[in-house]
Amino acid sequence: MKIGIIRFSALGDIAASLPVLRALKYKPVIITSPIGFELLKDEFEEFIILNKKNILDVVKLIIKIRQYNFDYLIDLQTNDRSKLICKASNAKNILNSKAVNKEQQVTKIFYDIAQQAKDNIINGLDTKYKQKEKKYIVINCGSSPKWISKRLPHQKWQEITEFLYNRYTLPFYLTGDASEVQYIQEVANYIQGEKVIIAGKTTIQELKSVLSNAYLTVSTDSAPMHISAVQGTPTIGIFGSTNWLRSAPFGPWSTVLYDETHYLNGITPMKNSKLIGNYYDNIKLKNGLDKISNYLGI
Repeated sequence: MKIGIIRFSALGDIAASLPVLRALKYKPVIITSPIGFELLKDEFEEFIILNKKNILDVVKLIIKIRQYNFDYLIDLQTNDRSKLICKASNAKNILNSKAVNKEQQVTKIFYDIAQQAKDNIINGLDTKYKQKEKKYIVINCGSSPKWISKRLPHQKWQEITEFLYNRYTLPFYLTGDASEVQYIQEVANYIQGEKVIIAGKTTIQELKSVLSNAYLTVSTDSAPMHISAVQGTPTIGIFGSTNWLRSAPFGPWSTVLYDETHYLNGITPMKNSKLIGNYYDNIKLKNGLDKISNYLGI
C-alpha cells in the first residue's frame, strides 16, 4: 500500500499531525516543506519536499508525486495549492477535510481525514504514557513577531514560574526561535531559580529532543507546544487571542488554560486575533497542573 501525506506549514500543524503519521499501518511518503522535513526526518524515511511555492517548483513536485502512483494521497493541508497537487497527482484515492468537522482539535481533524479511507490503513492514536524524569521544565514564552498577542505579560510569567519553582525546584529551559530572543531575555529577568535560555540556539531536531526529555512544558499557543505534546511530555498550553479548542495540544497528558473571566462560558474567540489585550489576567497555573496531575506523578 502506497500512501502519501501532504502537510506543508505551519510547523505547529505539522507537529500536530505526527500522532496520525505514526498511527498509519504503512510507512507514508511525507510531502512537506523543508521545515517539515527537519521536524520529521528522524522518524520517516521517504520525503518529497516543496522547496519554494512558485509554479515551477509545484510542477516539479507533481511530477515526482505522479511517479509513486499512490493508492492514497491524504491531504492534511487542504488549501488551493494542495488541492491542485492532489488533482494532478494520479493517486487512486484522495482524502481531504471536506467531510470532517473542522471545529475539532487539529490532531483529531487529521485523524478523521485518514479514517475516511475505504481500506483499513490506520490504527488508533497512541495515548500510552511513560512517566518523565524530573530533569527540567520548559517554558516556551515566545511567539513570532506576527503574533505578539499570544505573549503573556512579563509579570504573568513571573507568577507562573514562581509557582512552578516553589513546587518542583527544577531548572527552567526557555525556548523559542531567533526572532524571540530579546523578548525571552526580558522575561528571564523576572524568573527566579536556575534558567537556561536556549531560544535561537537549537535546530528543530535539538528542540524536539529538549521537549521530549522535559518533565513539563508550559507554553503559549505555538509550535513548541505541539511538539512537546506529541512527544508525550505533559504540556499546558496557555491561550488568549486564539482558539484553544482547535489548537489544543495532543494527548490526555496535555491541557489548556484560558481566562475564564475574559471568556465567559468557555466560548472561544470568533477568530484568532493579533490585537494585544488583557487575555491572561485571571489564569491560574495550578488549575492546569491539577488537570494533568496523574501524569506528573503527583
